[in-house]
Amino acid sequence: MTIVVKSAKENEISLPQWLMERLDLKEGEVVKTVIEGDSLRLTPVDRFLALRGALRDDEDFDAALEELDQVWRAWQLPDIA
Repeated sequence: MTIVVKSAKENEISLPQWLMERLDLKEGEVVKTVIEGDSLRLTPVDRFLALRGALRDDEDFDAALEELDQVWRAWQLPDIA
């Protein structure tokens, strides 16, 4: 498989439609990205946040989500990415 890579300053990743379907991703879905060596791992954030309903009265879970949100908002790609 060959994919063309382009850079942009926005926090967006463009994927071919066939790859989005294979990864079960929808247009505009927010994903968490993790770089491990030469691999890029994508995790849909919405699936994690679906736990919110089951844990809506859990203060520790609320604090953890707040911390994740703050880290996510502060995160920026390095210039070399």
